[in-house]
Amino acid sequence: MRKIWYDLKVFYILRSEVIKHRNSPDWAKYNLRHDWLYRVYTVVNPTEADKGDDDKMIEMKAIDRLTPISKYILSMGLGEIVTLSMERVPDTNSFLAVYYPIYRWLSLWRILSRSVMLIILISLLASYWNDIVSFF
Repeated sequence: MRKIWYDLKVFYILRSEVIKHRNSPDWAKYNLRHDWLYRVYTVVNPTEADKGDDDKMIEMKAIDRLTPISKYILSMGLGEIVTLSMERVPDTNSFLAVYYPIYRWLSLWRILSRSVMLIILISLLASYWNDIVSFF
């Protein structure tokens, strides 16, 4: 139960900080956006000087460009509850950087599996309710 409480607290903190900072000048300066789960993301594009570099060098320069954004995320107070994921945008040299919350318990698999087990349990209780009541 403590892990679920932690995950809900993480989501609430992330949501409140994103809502508070999404209209700030730094948010616009770094071209940050958020989705409905309040994951913060941006696209890091290569500069004109990066055109002749190989893929690994472009990736390293993209990571360097994320340093001020990471410092801004830290200044928001989200450094301990979010992590960075960076992947290349298909057919481009750009990278999508996503700061998403670190959850301990909540995952799509756990939510779906618990829902299916609950539906099975309720249907079994509904179909054998008379037998259960007559037993007692």
